[in-house]
Amino acid sequence: MSVITKETAECLNVKPGRRKVKFTGIDGIEKECPTAKIALWLPGERKLTRTEVLVGAANTNILGFDVLYGRVWKLPDGSVWSFAGRGDGEIAWLEEDETKAINLLEMSIPLPPSRITNVKQYPLPAAAHSGIDGVVTDLEERGIITRTHSPYNSPVWPVKKPNGQWRLTIDYRRLNANTAPLTAAVPNIAELVTQIQGASHPWMATLDVKDMFFMIPLQEHDKAQFAFTWKGIQYTFNRLPQGYKHSPTIAHNALAKVLSEIPSPQGITIYQYIDDILIGGENPEEVGHTMEGIQEKLITLGLDIPPSKCQGPAQEVKFLGVWWIKGAASIPPNTLEKIEHGQNPSSIKELQQVLGTLGYWRKHIPVFSIIARPLYNLLRKGKSWEWTKQHENTLELLIRELRLFQQLGPLHPTDPIHVEWGFSEHGSHCNLWQKGPEGPERPLEFSSHSFNDTEMRYSDLEKGLLSLVRAVKRVEQIRKGQSVIIRGPFRLLDIVRKGTAPPAGIAQKPAVRKWYAYLESINDIMPITEGSIKVSKLQKDIDSTLLFQTPPSKPSPIQEAPPLKEGSDLKGVWFTDASSYRQNNEWNYKAVALEVATGEKLSETGKGSAQVGELRAVLLAARHGASHIYTDSYAVFKGATEWVGHWAVNDWQVNRVPVWQTDSWKQLLEIAEQRLLHIGWVKGHDRSASIAAQFNQQVDSLTRLQKIDVVSNEHEWERLLEWLHIKRGHTGRADLYREGIARGWPISVKLCEQVVTACSQCRLRLNKDHPSKAPPLHIRDKKTLWHTWQIDYIGPLRPSGGKKYILVGVEVISGVTMATAVTAATGENTVHSLKEWFSTLPLPEEIQSDNGSHFSATVVQDWAKEEGIRWVFHTPYYPQANGIVERTNGLVKRFAKTHESGWHLRLCSAIYQLNNRWSGDGCPKMKAFCASATTLVPKADVKPGEYPTGFYAGQPVLVKMPHIGPVAMVLTTPKNPYAWEAKDSSEKLHRISTRWIVPTF
Repeated sequence: MSVITKETAECLNVKPGRRKVKFTGIDGIEKECPTAKIALWLPGERKLTRTEVLVGAANTNILGFDVLYGRVWKLPDGSVWSFAGRGDGEIAWLEEDETKAINLLEMSIPLPPSRITNVKQYPLPAAAHSGIDGVVTDLEERGIITRTHSPYNSPVWPVKKPNGQWRLTIDYRRLNANTAPLTAAVPNIAELVTQIQGASHPWMATLDVKDMFFMIPLQEHDKAQFAFTWKGIQYTFNRLPQGYKHSPTIAHNALAKVLSEIPSPQGITIYQYIDDILIGGENPEEVGHTMEGIQEKLITLGLDIPPSKCQGPAQEVKFLGVWWIKGAASIPPNTLEKIEHGQNPSSIKELQQVLGTLGYWRKHIPVFSIIARPLYNLLRKGKSWEWTKQHENTLELLIRELRLFQQLGPLHPTDPIHVEWGFSEHGSHCNLWQKGPEGPERPLEFSSHSFNDTEMRYSDLEKGLLSLVRAVKRVEQIRKGQSVIIRGPFRLLDIVRKGTAPPAGIAQKPAVRKWYAYLESINDIMPITEGSIKVSKLQKDIDSTLLFQTPPSKPSPIQEAPPLKEGSDLKGVWFTDASSYRQNNEWNYKAVALEVATGEKLSETGKGSAQVGELRAVLLAARHGASHIYTDSYAVFKGATEWVGHWAVNDWQVNRVPVWQTDSWKQLLEIAEQRLLHIGWVKGHDRSASIAAQFNQQVDSLTRLQKIDVVSNEHEWERLLEWLHIKRGHTGRADLYREGIARGWPISVKLCEQVVTACSQCRLRLNKDHPSKAPPLHIRDKKTLWHTWQIDYIGPLRPSGGKKYILVGVEVISGVTMATAVTAATGENTVHSLKEWFSTLPLPEEIQSDNGSHFSATVVQDWAKEEGIRWVFHTPYYPQANGIVERTNGLVKRFAKTHESGWHLRLCSAIYQLNNRWSGDGCPKMKAFCASATTLVPKADVKPGEYPTGFYAGQPVLVKMPHIGPVAMVLTTPKNPYAWEAKDSSEKLHRISTRWIVPTF
């Protein structure tokens, strides 16, 4: 047996294990020594050699014969040392830094980066403290955790085991949320269960590696992020911890590499899910031999495989919570009993737990998603909790179905697979069975899917195709050469195989073509027979309405008009167009029809979009005897020439949704049924010289919004522009012109410029020029204390306590600051904050702000009028106008540290600092509430050459020293206009800022 010294063990961080070995030294004295498992780099070899060594049994490192056996080394003097082996090679003495204590699989990969997270420990149950103490001590002795000092911290979250002991787990949720992703390697449990079920192994065996995560060491630079605190001491993990989001991926990949190196006989399959291993095969001998080989390999690597966690070889084993009986997947009896005897949920959290358990076993419950829909509706956001008899019956039905189909499979290699598919209003389902001639009838699995909002609007054909495709994809995953027989509410495969086109009225044509292509391609791979249908009312309706026949049952009587060319007969030819504008949050259209031969124009206005106007324009021309109508709306053209007949026979609905502008389409269809009508399509905004483009441009010019009304009195438009200018917050002429045009007003840029120039408020504020060219405003001119406030919003900020904005107000003379944290910048929050401020402070005569909606809202302006406050809006993006509060905003954000979490708790302290900050003429609080604030600081006559700071040498002052507090000092020497040298009572000199000096009273 090999030996390493205690010094080498400490240097390499080798932690002795619990196992101790007795040995007899050369002095004949029997001793007991601890052991450790390590890995060695041996000369001339690329792989690590793992062995168990005695720690501290000798004063030098010794290689034991268990390591030397079978190796041959040549010394520099030419001598060859052979340990029961042959060959030659170069010798290199084993150095101390060539050993590494691992007792592990392999070093972890570098972990993805994580932001620093520090979460304090929350209260724990009293029983957990005594239970975790021993666990922490044990993990530290084993070298799994170590003491540290780290900026990271996560709270301890102990979990009680079924045997009454406690497991140390850490709540890494905050760390996980701030960790970059890593490509997942862990297989999906549902897919793995399906794979095992499809293999139907008659003999199986399982292994479970103990403390799998602790077998993988972390790289040194990754350890700090896993720190936690227990009883005032901070620890971190040296091994991969539980609870970390990437631990399963890393552990699964490490063990998978080891398993890939183990040879297995043909016909043996090894399945792995992190630390759980299943070996499946045809006979117990091969399964047992493979199991022993895996055990031996893992034990040599230092992994612990408890005998209690090993099963088989047997025909019944438990793996991933499923009881496998000769290839059949069964629910364990104790699990089923626990589900049956559970109480009805009394809260949303309990219902989530119940549905989570049932959802794991959903393959055993037919039409699970459809039956459980009432329960899932209780989990919807905003839904109040109300447990009714319907929910109780639903839960009982799910449990009853779960017991009825407790066992699924096994999959017989030759018996055909029967697939039953169907759908309801809210979802689709398929049931997979196998029966005879060799095996008994047995369920294989049940699958179901809920329809999303779009799928619920599908027609019956579309829902049927989608359900059939889902069923075929499901059986494709488990089939192994068996024939497939499909039964459903109606036959679809024959329609697809014959190449029958989808009928008219199918809105999802691209999706239907995709489903057709899949079903056609799968027919070459997997032979499918469509069995007898499950006769239903739906099938009878489909047969009677000939839904799958094409073309449509009633073609459109409106014919497609031929392209218009030079020399064509223009008699009865009309061109139509439409435009729209928005007014009072409603869209209004103008429809125009032009007869090109006579120049006759027809127009109509109404409420609706431009698309509605296009249809109304076509209807105008048709009413006036048009035989050929041309429109640049492709929707109107296709609707008239293809869809209108189908809409008519389907009660003017598409998938139970009424057709838009049904009345207009009905009128157009009535005209077409009485006489011949042609409608054609022309390209819109075509600038070519073709005759169709010229006529389309001509009718397009007639729909311009400036032509909607005739201006009878320019003074009326000027009055409206003045109103709009005030409503928009005295913006410039460009904004005024853009808003007026959007409303369909016949205005000009010159008229907008006249309105802006004539505005007295704009002329006063802007000095008859652009704000950027105006001289600086003297905000405090002719203002008295408490006369004027400036207010502004800061935000959106990082959410803190549900708050995202800060309303800041500054009194312009004293600089007194007020602030309130709010959830949103709204007029209601503005009024609420101002009422709170001025309940203790004098009500101002004027409030200045920008013209944001949170200040210009009716609720704010009405409150200001009731209180007799004049509200002045500043020019947007003009910082000189609102400069006082803008500068204060920056101080508030700095003092409150709004870039960090919890700023709403620091806001009060930040306002206190702002109102107590000192300058040469006092602090804001003193200037506001003390009339003689400027005389509080003793003044001295300033002699020539002295600094005019208001202080003098030899003056006793009280200095508020940072991190110390007020200290009595005497000024000695001025350093600059803002700093003095002063001495304290112990004659020690300090360099102080004049802002630190507290005025005496």
